[in-house]
Amino acid sequence: MKRFSFLTNTLRICAITFLAVLSLSTQAGPGHDHGDEAPTATGVASPRVSTHSDLFELVGIVDHNKMTIYLDRFSTNEPITQAQIELEIAQDKSPIKLIAKAEADGTFSVTNDLLEKPGTYALSFTVTAGKDTDLLAGELKIGATVSEAEQAHDHAHTTSWLAYAGYAAAAIGAVFVALLAWRWQRRRKLVTLSAIATGAIVIAMMQVPQRAIAGPGHDHGDAAPAANSNAPKRLPDGSVFLPKPSQRQLLVRTVPVKQESAPQTVELLGRVVADPNAGGKVQPTQAGRIEVGARGLPTLGQAVRKGEVLAIVRPTVSAIERANQGAQSAELRSNLELARKRLARLEQLEGTVPQKEIEAARAEVQSLSERTALVAPSVSTVESLVAPVSGVIAASNVVAGQVVDAREILFEIIDPARLMVEATAFDVSILSNIASANLALPQNQSAALRFSGAGRTLREGAIPLQFRTTGVTALPLAVGQPVKVIVQTKSQTQGFVVPNAAVVKNPSNQDIVWVHTGEEQFAARTVRWQALDGGRVTVVDGLKADERVVMQGAALLNQVR
Repeated sequence: MKRFSFLTNTLRICAITFLAVLSLSTQAGPGHDHGDEAPTATGVASPRVSTHSDLFELVGIVDHNKMTIYLDRFSTNEPITQAQIELEIAQDKSPIKLIAKAEADGTFSVTNDLLEKPGTYALSFTVTAGKDTDLLAGELKIGATVSEAEQAHDHAHTTSWLAYAGYAAAAIGAVFVALLAWRWQRRRKLVTLSAIATGAIVIAMMQVPQRAIAGPGHDHGDAAPAANSNAPKRLPDGSVFLPKPSQRQLLVRTVPVKQESAPQTVELLGRVVADPNAGGKVQPTQAGRIEVGARGLPTLGQAVRKGEVLAIVRPTVSAIERANQGAQSAELRSNLELARKRLARLEQLEGTVPQKEIEAARAEVQSLSERTALVAPSVSTVESLVAPVSGVIAASNVVAGQVVDAREILFEIIDPARLMVEATAFDVSILSNIASANLALPQNQSAALRFSGAGRTLREGAIPLQFRTTGVTALPLAVGQPVKVIVQTKSQTQGFVVPNAAVVKNPSNQDIVWVHTGEEQFAARTVRWQALDGGRVTVVDGLKADERVVMQGAALLNQVR
């Protein structure tokens, strides 16, 4: 009876231990669902090979059995669309040689089933573009096509039977230990043996994989697609990964920089003024009403010649003034008639009257005739406004029938090819240190200026400086337009000359330039710079010689996050 009781207790302990361990493994029943999973943070990048030489930069991106090849100039990142590319894939037996095909989008492509097989391959490209030929070597690593998530899911299904096998083995072991204990129950080691049996069973149960086993209909919901790792992205170190397709879409271009001597510059504010020898203003000398000339009133931008009639001003007089002019004209005509009759009588008595009386009468007739001729048309006389110089109409302030005052500016004429810039400087010493000057224009353009002279009288606490535009073509400027003048002094400094567009701002509002450090990688450099002219700057700190600075597309590259 005691032996039967001991056997029963041992079996009970084994059963309780078995059920406790079994509860650690969860079986998912039909319809089990966890809902929508959070989006995956990263994706798998396409296999690619990157290599470069002093002439070329090449990136090959593999998609299934096709490799798309992007070929660019190493120094400028300019795409090369006309070239011959021979690809050789090293093999144990014999290498595979392929000829790249030119595509319509400016890329090249090769197709081979080997590109779908996982492994590491040594590649060599023979590139011929025009007169340039070079050999580029690279390594291509192709991984398994099944994702880690799919592999883990498959592993869970394939190993589920191992869990059941472990449970069965543990149960058999428990029964075996119980029988062994019953056999040796006569010895006084029952408690110890029972404890050992229980511990052994627990240890065996703990070795069984603790996992959730999914049953039919098990579902975790719709998993969000993985982020495309082939897309542009900002890396943890602050650099930017920009694939070759995106580089071509953003028109990214680079320029190798070299340290050189450049003049120190001073930036001045100024405004555009008309050249006094090539411009003029049209003003009436008296008040009147505007009348249209033979060619009509000129419009803005219309070319005119010197002496051309632009408008007619008919003087406006009051009724009293008109009546006085009429009375004065009538009196002059009456006096003229009497003077002529007196002259005629004296001429008939010539020889009997003194000659001086006859001459005085003649002089009086002539004087009255001239006065009458001047006063009579004064009421209806008009003033013709003519162009003082040849040029174009820069300002027009009249319409037909408008009443204008004397000295009112009606037209302004300028020569667009002969403009001046008036700038102000607060440092008198700059007058003897000017080597050249440039005018900053929109879209990072500049125009050369010639220093004309400087005033010696302060104007609002500053010295006025005048510069003339050079060349025969008109600049996109307007009189009165505020501009920035960059004065190159005779002092020199060492630095790297880059285009204005290469300098951008980072989130900390620091000036940076982007450097092409790898085939598809760009790094930011914090720099100090000074303006060189309207289109270029001199970087005095932050760059190294032969670095490839992004000169086009830097603003778009700076927006990659």
